[in-house]
Amino acid sequence: MIVQPTYEVPKGSVVLNGLPASGSWTVTRSPGNVITSGIDTSTTITGLEPGVFTFKVTNSYGCTSLKSDEVVISTPGTPTLVITDPDPVCYPGTVDLTAAYITEGSTPGLTYTYWLDSEATSEYLTPAEATEGTYYIMGTTVSGYFDIKPVVVTVEQPPVADAGPDQVLNYVFHTELHAAPIPEWHGKWEVVKGSGTIENDTLPVTPVTGLSLNENVFLWTVSNGVCPVATDFVSIIVNDLLVPTLITPNLDGKNDYFVLQGIESMGKTELIIFDRRGALVYKNDNYDNSWDGVDQKGNQLPEGTYFVSIRPANGQAYNGYIVIQR
Repeated sequence: MIVQPTYEVPKGSVVLNGLPASGSWTVTRSPGNVITSGIDTSTTITGLEPGVFTFKVTNSYGCTSLKSDEVVISTPGTPTLVITDPDPVCYPGTVDLTAAYITEGSTPGLTYTYWLDSEATSEYLTPAEATEGTYYIMGTTVSGYFDIKPVVVTVEQPPVADAGPDQVLNYVFHTELHAAPIPEWHGKWEVVKGSGTIENDTLPVTPVTGLSLNENVFLWTVSNGVCPVATDFVSIIVNDLLVPTLITPNLDGKNDYFVLQGIESMGKTELIIFDRRGALVYKNDNYDNSWDGVDQKGNQLPEGTYFVSIRPANGQAYNGYIVIQR
């Protein structure tokens, strides 16, 4: 029976059977002509380095056997080295490369050393506080057999959240949220005040509709799965439509026209004027703040109260009244 070397027992052995039953004997091992003597019918030859051996037996009468079959003692070979990259940490954190989980599954009993290069020429002196980079772990058996493999340490930078500039809208109930780009992080929008329907709440730049009058506040949260999340807020104020209730078209340069503040942001806006009986007296499909109290033919309307219907492309319809006074 041949017992091969292991990482724990670096030398092999062989059991020789069928030795002379009477008297003493000597066994000569080749190469080296190492002699072992005994009286039993079997013996164990230990301390065999890797190599090829043969044996001859000489009995007490001086008779010597032919050499035995070759006994091959093999090396245990390269040990099994298993490296698991550590989970990323958040800057300025470090990683302990000496932690057991990093080499779990490797051949038991290895001695670990840490290096900056795969040739193991530059030792890494602070493996328990490794910063970002690629390092090399060498696992060595008691008999000097080894393997070396890389380990990657990833250190994530803390995320930064920039929800973009605040906005002020004049009777417009939709816009775009404009957070700063986050190419390697994950973001999410959330309404925290007012209202709004966000088209895609994970994109930095995304349309939002259904805003409320006055202030709407949105929270932008950025994460990378490692560091604490970063947050920022953006405020979107929607001003109510400022509709005049009185015009005095007497050509004195004061309040002569029916002016809608912020009409430039309302898109194509339809203006319809009705008299008190409900008859349409003026209509403009693309109003430009130019109505000065005239009817559809350009004739001055009588003083009095009229009803107003405003339908902007980018806002909500409005119905109210206007007084013409000269």
